[in-house]
Amino acid sequence: VLELCCSSFVASAPGDKAEAVSEVQGHVDVLQGVIAGIAAGLEDTALPEADAEDLGMDADVENRTVTLIGKDHDALQRIGDELGGFDFKASYLKADDGLADALIDADPLGIIFDLDMDGAEDSILEILGALHDDSRLLCPLIVLSEKDDIQTRLKAARAYSEYFLGHPVLTTDIVDILDQMVISSTGEDFRILIVDDDSSTARYTQTILQSAGMIAEFITEPLKIMETLEDYSPELILMDLYMPDCNGQELAAVVRQEESFSGVPIVFLSGEADVDKQLVAMRAGGDDFLTKPIKSNHLISSISMRVRRFRMLRSQMVRDSMTGLLNHTTTHEFLDKEVARAHRGKSSLTVAALDIDHFKAVNDTHGHAIGDVVIKSLSRLLKQRLRGTDIIGRMGGEEFAAVLADTTAEQAFGILDKIRQDFAAITHKSDAGNFSVTLSCGIAEYPKHQTSSELLEESDKALYEAKHGGRNRIVLDKN
Repeated sequence: VLELCCSSFVASAPGDKAEAVSEVQGHVDVLQGVIAGIAAGLEDTALPEADAEDLGMDADVENRTVTLIGKDHDALQRIGDELGGFDFKASYLKADDGLADALIDADPLGIIFDLDMDGAEDSILEILGALHDDSRLLCPLIVLSEKDDIQTRLKAARAYSEYFLGHPVLTTDIVDILDQMVISSTGEDFRILIVDDDSSTARYTQTILQSAGMIAEFITEPLKIMETLEDYSPELILMDLYMPDCNGQELAAVVRQEESFSGVPIVFLSGEADVDKQLVAMRAGGDDFLTKPIKSNHLISSISMRVRRFRMLRSQMVRDSMTGLLNHTTTHEFLDKEVARAHRGKSSLTVAALDIDHFKAVNDTHGHAIGDVVIKSLSRLLKQRLRGTDIIGRMGGEEFAAVLADTTAEQAFGILDKIRQDFAAITHKSDAGNFSVTLSCGIAEYPKHQTSSELLEESDKALYEAKHGGRNRIVLDKN
């Protein structure tokens, strides 16, 4: 590759020399990184063959296939049919000798296994556990069971089941879990910050992580870490232990002083083999200690697991537990950031306040459990119909907010009015009979309103007008 680049440099016009030099330098840096990797203890200096899909990371297309295994085929079929209403695709496998290969071929988003199989469940759990041990199938496992004793739960845990649901099972509970799986398996690439004073080692580590589909940046001046954290917002910091000016232990302690970064995982990557010294570094704020030499795939897997766990914990902290939408406080924080971004870019921004009509009557007539189902159905509709970049929050009770960046009020009206119509068309079921529900919505627009508080206040006023105008409608603020 270097030979071809050098030939291109010789043949290039004088005005193109700079670009050719940059390309050559890039390949030289990677080569130096490989050499540094050998010296630094990275065992396999060839770039790993694993890609993002192999490691269960982000893919361009959402995997929404769910594999169901169990004895009661009618019950599984019912669950599968209901999952189809939430855009999940169900597949069914038999518990026979070909189960392991069939699961690998299916490569599902998740597995649902009904444990009640008259004794045959042990062999299936053994197969599922072995697939996980060999890293041949790492998708989450949902176990269903009539029994809810510790022995049954232990069986599930030994097969690496992350979720356990007792019968009778609500499909909405399964959908909530699957929605979290989709969030974990798609979305933005993992964002990693490498801190190492050796630029060649840092660049090589960056190349390894990028080859696995991660976004990896590095700094070679440890004292610049705080400003880098502000600009880059990593989901994990991969840090050398021994550096000039300050060591990794001290740097981790500094990072932990800043509340906004107190939860970001810090992983040390060092040749330090003394366990006591490793523990001292961990006490300063580290989450893990990886010892060189380490294989590239092991490095990638360790980082991937840490980031997934970080995303899950962060999601629980900033999201409403029932709907998975952003909670009230976080919605306000995100809106502040979007307003600042719209101000810098001189772009439009729309805030919508939504409220389910006559929701108290739904609870009084059909019960609070059915009311929760109605809330979840609207939250899912919003997540499905709005863009991934849009902000959707549950502000409390039956009240929601949506923030649509780069969108005018008129554009938002068309989008939200279609959601209003589709929500009204949903048939909900309860012991008191089938029923449908409507929503009302108020819209306010930036830059007509300059601050987050003004946008929320004006969208609430417009919502009030929609309610008093007969409900089941969308109103733009009077300004």
